[in-house]
This record gives sequence, structure tokens and C-alpha cells, in this order.
Amino acid sequence: MNNIRIIMENIMNNLLLKSLLIGLTLIVASGCVSKGKYNDVVSENEFLEKQNEVLLEELDLRDAEITVLEEEQMEMGVVLEDLLIAGMVKMQLLADGLHIQLSQDVLFSTGSAELSEEGTKLIAQLAGEMIDNPYQIVVMGYTDSVPIGGDLVEKFPSNWELAGARAASVVRVMADSGVPEGNLAAVSFGSTRPIADNDTAEGQATNRRIEIRLRPVTP
Repeated sequence: MNNIRIIMENIMNNLLLKSLLIGLTLIVASGCVSKGKYNDVVSENEFLEKQNEVLLEELDLRDAEITVLEEEQMEMGVVLEDLLIAGMVKMQLLADGLHIQLSQDVLFSTGSAELSEEGTKLIAQLAGEMIDNPYQIVVMGYTDSVPIGGDLVEKFPSNWELAGARAASVVRVMADSGVPEGNLAAVSFGSTRPIADNDTAEGQATNRRIEIRLRPVTP
């Protein structure tokens, strides 16, 4: 939206400058305005036109990104159909890319950062779908607000470490499945971004999740 606003402002400025140029051309001819002032207006007009071209290219690229992500969302929907129906996976196309949200129960055992056998197969399958188009892929780990307890504390002192280790496990399987390592990132948000009430078991289960964000790599 900011780009569109800037373009509209530039267009208005272009119109004003063109009107001014016409007037200045007539005035310069009569000798009332310096050639230097006239050249300044011409240069500013050319700059605005070039800026508009760049912004329009960016808008076209954004449209192209959306098209790619919409197609990817449809393809992922086929792969994840059963899990989508069961509510274990959610997909949403947002301003910053396509988000694929997977419940912890689909991927990990309680208190573990190692993908289950089924979780490994699912991530490898998703990675295979992502290889056809180069994506910037950010894997984000989230937990509920329950503190780490028992023997797990030695391995994961807090939910930050647990969420980060889970995100890293997903990234590792994706890399092993052929996704370029340079396009992958693992991020931990711990318990800081709940999407449900942590006071209930159901809410806690919802908050324990992995989210994969896709955005096309731009040249």
C-alpha cells in the first residue's frame, strides 16, 4: 500500500511538473526564467519518472510472488488434505508469505525435539514440494507457557531452547531433502506468541506448534 501511495503522489507531482515545464518553456523563451531553473525542473521530473518505474516493477514482482504462493498453497493443500481436515495443519497467505502451521503432535513427542518417524516423513514430503520453486523458508518454533521440568531441564533450560531445537530439527530434514541450506532459517519464539489461552490444556496444545513461512526468492 505504501508503494501505491508513493506512485500516486509521484504521478501528481509529475503532472504538476509537466504543467510547470510547459509554462517554464514559454517563459524561458521570453527570457524571464533562467536556463538553470528550467533544467532543475526537468531533472526532477526525470527522477520521479524513473522512481515510478522502479516502484511499478516492485508491485509487479509482488503480484508475481502472490501468484506463485497461491499455486503452492493449492499444491500443499493436496498433500496435507487429511491433516487440514483434522485441524492439525493450517495454511494462510499473509502479507509476508505463505504460512504453514503444524501442530506439535503431528511432528514431535511430548518434551522431545527430535522429529518422530511420521513427522520426518511429512517434513520431507513438504520439502519435496518446495524444491521446484526457490523459496526463502523460515521455520519458527513455539511452545506453551508451561516451564520445562524434570530431567528435560538439563537439555532444555527453557522453552526458548526447546522451540529452537524443534525448529532446527525441521530445517535439518528440509536440507537433507534437497532444500538449499542458504534458503533456510530456524527461529525460536518460545512461549512469547501464544495464539490460544494457555490456561487450558486445549489452548496449550494449540500453542505448541511449528510454523513454516515461505516467500519466493527474488533475484
